[in-house]
Amino acid sequence: MRYSSFIYVFLFFITCFFLVSCWQFVLIPKQNNSSGGSSYSQVRDEAYVPVYSSDSGSTRIIQAAPAQAIHQAGKIYVQGDLLFQVEKMVGVHIISYADKAHPVKLGFIKSWGCSEVAFKNGYLVVNNISDLVFIDVRDLSHIREAARVRDAFPQFYSDQYFNSRPPVSGKYYVCPDFSKGAVLDWKLEQHVTDANCFSN
Repeated sequence: MRYSSFIYVFLFFITCFFLVSCWQFVLIPKQNNSSGGSSYSQVRDEAYVPVYSSDSGSTRIIQAAPAQAIHQAGKIYVQGDLLFQVEKMVGVHIISYADKAHPVKLGFIKSWGCSEVAFKNGYLVVNNISDLVFIDVRDLSHIREAARVRDAFPQFYSDQYFNSRPPVSGKYYVCPDFSKGAVLDWKLEQHVTDANCFSN
């Protein structure tokens, strides 16, 4: 019994050792606090910082734009020779697959917070922040918003905890604070405090 207990204690300390060895961060002292002691803050040499936007009219606009590079590919919907691919949290790529060996990007539709895409009767169906939006894409040279259902996706803001990550994996980033608004973009900055999240 005594030998068995020793084995359990040994395994416990070995596990703790490996867990602690995985935590690599730098602590630097801040100014002394009022009680005379020193507080500490975690600092990264380089990390991503979220760019927020308040829930205003500027984020609830559907807009056609030139073709863009794909950074964070999301869901795909294929309709005939067209492929619509979500760029997570930014919008939808429009890609022609008429020649499947040489796909061509035709354009981009900006829709902040976009994560969902579908197609019905000539209309692209996406989310714009927490709204459900129908986009008329029957004429790709005149893309326009056709209808909108406000707050059709109330879970959008809680889902952001999983969807809002920097465009590059293997980087630390400041965990989003959604009380400041929706995360619309990320900036790579130097000497960042409290970048405690990590993008796998």
